[in-house]
Amino acid sequence: MSKFVKDLITKELRSRYGETDNAIWVEMIGIDGITTNQFRRELREKNLRLEVVRTALLRRAVGDGPLSRLADKLDGPAALITGGDSAVEAAKFLDQWLPRLKGMRLRGALLEGEFLDEAAVAGLSKMPTKRDMQARLAGYIRSPGANLASAMLAGGRNIAGCLKSLIEKLEKAPAAAEAAPAAAEPAPAPAE
Repeated sequence: MSKFVKDLITKELRSRYGETDNAIWVEMIGIDGITTNQFRRELREKNLRLEVVRTALLRRAVGDGPLSRLADKLDGPAALITGGDSAVEAAKFLDQWLPRLKGMRLRGALLEGEFLDEAAVAGLSKMPTKRDMQARLAGYIRSPGANLASAMLAGGRNIAGCLKSLIEKLEKAPAAAEAAPAAAEPAPAPAE
């Protein structure tokens, strides 16, 4: 490959992966073309991308960028899966496909700029996604405020309940007082 072509490829890889901080490194050997096409089609539907790269050119392209931690570890045939919200989303997708792709092996990952080795990548699909973690965090943040508001309103509800029952009791009292005198009148004495 000529220097001109290498420079063009490096420039393209730099534009694609220069700021990427989430990626999964997979090894795909011995997978037929039809299965690979189906796999890539479903990847695109999930806004993910699979690209086989030359490791030397990728290292040159990413330089000291976030992906350099993963690029330094690459060896042999390397395919990168990028895109989506995070590497966790891609790992969950790959977990569904691994039984069908016998020749695929997860080699490593870059998650938010941190390198994960082959052993850690296996557990990546069990982690919650970034969106799930944000939702949990929002729930945790909201919880004390909701509890405080509930406690503040509980006292008012208790007082309102007491007043309502007192009003109902007083409304029934005049009706009961009118019925009571009629019952309290002595029955006429029997005539002799």
